[in-house]
Amino acid sequence: MTAPGGWQDAAEWPGSLPGDLLMGTVFGMVPADDITEPVGNSFPGEDRSAEWPTHARWFGVLIAALGLGLLVTAVALPPASAGLGTHKQLGLPSCNWITTMDLPCPTCGMTTAFSHTVRGEWPSAFRAQPMGLLLCLVAAMAVIGGTWTALVGNGPGRLIATSWNRWWTWTLVILVVAAWGWKIAVYRGVF
Repeated sequence: MTAPGGWQDAAEWPGSLPGDLLMGTVFGMVPADDITEPVGNSFPGEDRSAEWPTHARWFGVLIAALGLGLLVTAVALPPASAGLGTHKQLGLPSCNWITTMDLPCPTCGMTTAFSHTVRGEWPSAFRAQPMGLLLCLVAAMAVIGGTWTALVGNGPGRLIATSWNRWWTWTLVILVVAAWGWKIAVYRGVF
């Protein structure tokens, strides 16, 4: 089997790392400087491979900045003791679902969960909103992944794109609905 770039085996692969060969052949990932196909919205035959590392780096900076912004905001906000309402410290109004229907919305408790998670208070974060705990961890991973991409010009995007499928989508939907059900149960005093 020929690896990307025309190498026949790991000994010919730059750096001689079998793991790189495996990642290149199994997952379709190649180092950014080895991309020879048009990337993005290229016209057929137009080679934009030289632009990819720069775009990847800027995308990495953007992802890291967004994740860091979320985490810094969570650190700056003390969590509300009620398990929801931390967002009001940002000048946002109370949740309309609770005001009109006495029912928490699917995102109720997210800001509180983020605020607990960054403080290492994971049981409190889970009680406030399990999906908020998970998304805060994803934000932390985004900072790490974005920083890596900004530094090396090649990130996990292709791996994620090739491994994401309908099962991940349905798992995410089920987790969101389950977290919302949990939040409703906590709000109603079941737990």
